[in-house]
Amino acid sequence: MSVPVIAILLAVLAGIIFTLIGLVSGSDETAILVPSTLIVVLLGAPPEAVFAFFMSAILAKHLTHAIPTALMGVPGDTTAAPMLEHANFMRRIGLPHIALRKMISGGIIGAFIALPVALLFAVFLSQFGEFFQKIPVSFSHLPLY
Repeated sequence: MSVPVIAILLAVLAGIIFTLIGLVSGSDETAILVPSTLIVVLLGAPPEAVFAFFMSAILAKHLTHAIPTALMGVPGDTTAAPMLEHANFMRRIGLPHIALRKMISGGIIGAFIALPVALLFAVFLSQFGEFFQKIPVSFSHLPLY
């Protein structure tokens, strides 16, 4: 199977899984996103597919975290905490759907900014790959506990 097909399949899979996980309030990114991405890496996915999986998972999780924040006043994760006061105000005046629309719109705009910046940063860092590969890494000086 070609790399773009694998990347698209993993992105769709991450979108579905993390949309469902994102609806659960308090599901921490580090506790679920990093181990699942590590599983994708250990399964031997190409780097492009791992990146597609990770970005799709982040986007799906953060967009769905807006739902419990806006509609129930329960923070979906730590990044939703600053939105609580505004979401509670909008719920009190009977307009939580407007708060939800604004949160999701902000997430989509953030995704359109974050993806190109992440790609540019990756291209910039890739220039230093050979330099860091030449540095020998030894953990023999660390004590074993």
